[in-house]
Amino acid sequence: MFAVQRLERIMEMLYEEEKVQVNNLVKILNVSDVTIRKDLRKLEKDGIVIKTHGGAVLKKAEVVSEKDNIGEADFTNRKKDVLAKLAWNYIKNGDTIFLGSGYTCVSMAKQIPDDCNISVITNNIEAIPYLKDKCNTLILIGGEVITHERNFFTYSSEIDDQLKSYNINKAITSCSGIDLKFGVSFSTEASKKIISAILKNSQIWYLIADSSKFNLVSPYKISDIEAPEMIITDTKLEEYENLSNVVKYKK
Repeated sequence: MFAVQRLERIMEMLYEEEKVQVNNLVKILNVSDVTIRKDLRKLEKDGIVIKTHGGAVLKKAEVVSEKDNIGEADFTNRKKDVLAKLAWNYIKNGDTIFLGSGYTCVSMAKQIPDDCNISVITNNIEAIPYLKDKCNTLILIGGEVITHERNFFTYSSEIDDQLKSYNINKAITSCSGIDLKFGVSFSTEASKKIISAILKNSQIWYLIADSSKFNLVSPYKISDIEAPEMIITDTKLEEYENLSNVVKYKK
């Protein structure tokens, strides 16, 4: 079992039980306790767990502090920051990733690990300063600069041709809305065209969406809700419980 697969399984157990024991993980994952302790150290470094005697517990997210003490926008952004950090656990050295537009993807760029050995393709102008010194290769897709809801990203009608020469392992995006019937949607036509082109050239799609995006429908549908390999969120509403691709970050 590869390291990323072990981490996924460990996190699944953490989401369900909020704690794990080294001895139990050794049996389930069929690896040594040295390997498990190394995995837990990584999760602790990433701010996901707190190590305890013989195991670890899921770290309570700072994002769930009382809303009365902070503004609504700050409260939502802190949730997005936690989800963005969590997403890095699904990226491995050697990957070529696409990083989409919006606050969540900028937060991912800000939290890129120092030892990250990846290449990044993006249309997110605001993410560039945080990525430029930490990637093997950094490619900004060319085109017109679009401003939408305080986000700045590029778009070209020739994006399909621009992407043909790239093999993208993983696409990481946010969205405007997620709905059981309507699926995943975006608020602008430009965003829809960009993501459609990216998904044609990507092997895996990770969608990061905080709970405020659920049960919302925006004008431009991109896919059914089952299309993303994984939806990383801070909650799992009852009606979404049967979806195997929704990963919940427990409060």
